[in-house]
Amino acid sequence: MMKTFFSIIVIFLYLVHTTESMPSYLRKHHVYIYNQLPNNYKPLYIHCASGDDDFGHTLYSGQNFGWKFRSNIFGTTLYFCHFWCGSRQSAFEVFNAGLTTVHNTYNYYVRSDGFYVNYGPDDDLKKLDDTWQ
Repeated sequence: MMKTFFSIIVIFLYLVHTTESMPSYLRKHHVYIYNQLPNNYKPLYIHCASGDDDFGHTLYSGQNFGWKFRSNIFGTTLYFCHFWCGSRQSAFEVFNAGLTTVHNTYNYYVRSDGFYVNYGPDDDLKKLDDTWQ
């Protein structure tokens, strides 16, 4: 009896961990930022924050940075990032649990002509409306 109960719990936890259709707060999310600016550009400075986290990072051309988290049970987790490179800057939400579609992976690519995103290796790259200012 105990072995059956344990097996059911293990299967349930595996399904919760791997199933896209599970609520956002049960899934682990990953945000990655890739500096694809030319080598002759200044470093890319990033400052990101949520209600619980606040961090910054410096990326040189070709480098990347990422973090993992679970959104809260209320569906209000939000990460916002501010980007600087020389005199150019931009800021936007990189994760919002309140959106209709919430992905497990967010890949942001910073390029000289703007910002791009995809949601995994099988997803097409999309240019964001948020551009350098």
